Amino acid sequence: MITCWVTKLKINKLFLGFILTIAVSPVAFGGGSLRAEEGTSIYVTDAGVSIAPSQATPVETSTRNAPLKPPSRLLPLKLIAPATAETNRPITGISISLQNPGDRAPNAQLRVSIHENDHVHARGYPQLSPDNVKLEVFENGSWIPVILSMVAGNVMGVIGAEGVAAHRERYKVGGFEIPPGLDKTWQLRVTFSFPGTYALVAAVSPDNGSRHLAQPAYSIITVQ
Repeated sequence: MITCWVTKLKINKLFLGFILTIAVSPVAFGGGSLRAEEGTSIYVTDAGVSIAPSQATPVETSTRNAPLKPPSRLLPLKLIAPATAETNRPITGISISLQNPGDRAPNAQLRVSIHENDHVHARGYPQLSPDNVKLEVFENGSWIPVILSMVAGNVMGVIGAEGVAAHRERYKVGGFEIPPGLDKTWQLRVTFSFPGTYALVAAVSPDNGSRHLAQPAYSIITVQ
């Protein structure tokens, strides 16, 4: 009897997840351009990026280790990057700014993902991978490498608290503090080995992407 009840519960959860998947309409970067029309929101998880109406609320998963509840409103997150760049040259002028106008929020990580926005590998170049893109963040007077890994066909790196030799915190919970009045800016630089059009996406999460504390921001960079 108990086994039957558990089986029905699992089926109900799977059906609910299927409905949510249809409602969110995931967008794949590999097959075309990333565009967010006015009145839409971008949601980023390890599975990719989704665009949904702005009135929609991201599905949140509770985390036992989260010290605080996430803010009731998404924090302002801004990404600035040049529109064009050259291969094998560090792209400077990239900045990501996070503000917290409200109460203290849970410690979190800055998640930076890079998506290939066109099929340049069809012209003889290899697909995007940690071997042909480099990401660094400026901390304490020097450029600190951000270790990248493949996630659902895209490249991702995670930046947590300062004071490390290299950022490799993707599978850790928590990160930098978000006190009231926080106004924090990260200076980044990215180096691409091959030309193409890439989407640079920034998100803030306290628990490896299950929840987001800020509305993800993105910029398109054309590398020649």
